[in-house]
Amino acid sequence: MKQLAEHLDGVRLGEDIESIHRARVASRRLRAALGMFRACWKRKQVKQWKKQIRQLARNLGKARDHDVLIKFLASSLTGVSDRAVAPGIACLLDHVAGQRQWIQPRVIEAVDRFEAGGALKTMQAAIRQILDEAGDAEFVASEYVCGQAGKSVRKRLKQLLDEAPGLADPEQIGRHHAMRIAAKRLRYTLELARPVYSRDSAGSDPANPVDAVKRLQTLLGEIHDCDVWVENFAEFARMESREIPLDSGSLQRFERLRPGLDYLRQERMARRRQVFDELVAFWQQRKDLGVWDRLATIILEWGDAGAKTPEASPDSSPAEVSSA
Repeated sequence: MKQLAEHLDGVRLGEDIESIHRARVASRRLRAALGMFRACWKRKQVKQWKKQIRQLARNLGKARDHDVLIKFLASSLTGVSDRAVAPGIACLLDHVAGQRQWIQPRVIEAVDRFEAGGALKTMQAAIRQILDEAGDAEFVASEYVCGQAGKSVRKRLKQLLDEAPGLADPEQIGRHHAMRIAAKRLRYTLELARPVYSRDSAGSDPANPVDAVKRLQTLLGEIHDCDVWVENFAEFARMESREIPLDSGSLQRFERLRPGLDYLRQERMARRRQVFDELVAFWQQRKDLGVWDRLATIILEWGDAGAKTPEASPDSSPAEVSSA
């Protein structure tokens, strides 16, 4: 919550693209935390918190996508040696930058709406109540905590493994996207569960699964960007061609843009194939090393300790759940 709040002013200013990135990451981690410990508060309250956070993240996501694409196009424009491709890249860069400027007021509205909704304030108050009741008690990985962590990690790991067969076919774009989402959720859940599994008596290397999932997320993220951008480049070319009247001057203008747009599309398609090969090799290497089996073993060692702990009812209070 603190990390999310700290970056909202930077998101409003729109001067540092990392502010939006960090705010989005904080929002994901916060949603993962609420999911893991949803029984600590009333179900309706948690649902409302997650809804407000999700709405904010969705608006930030549009801005972030444009920021990343602008950075890529600017780098491509300065790096190309063929002057024939420069006009198309420059035209697309100008178009995307204009869209980003149009989005910024909507980002500010989303931040204002999120803060007016009071999610951060009510979450802070609810958590402060539990912390005050706990007093100076030292952290103890209780059976309930271990059980909740185990259930959450097990769920996210299963989602990742369920999508892994999609790696057999580079054309299964939908499954690759779903695997990216699963890897992202598993990573944040593992990071939340670190206080539990870092105390694991088996002496496993807990950083290994986290590092593996982070690398997976990076590779799958780049593949997803390639998929989206290739379609965006093609759509921009279609849009430009539709706006061409019959006079030869405008036709010549589009022909000047075409080489750059073709270059971008082909370059990203080639990059996608390269990264996909890296992804398949990385997945198989980590599978051979037993990373996923090791993670599953850690979860099993936690057992189902928290399975018998009753879930909070819609009318349960924080005090009742914390005392349970």
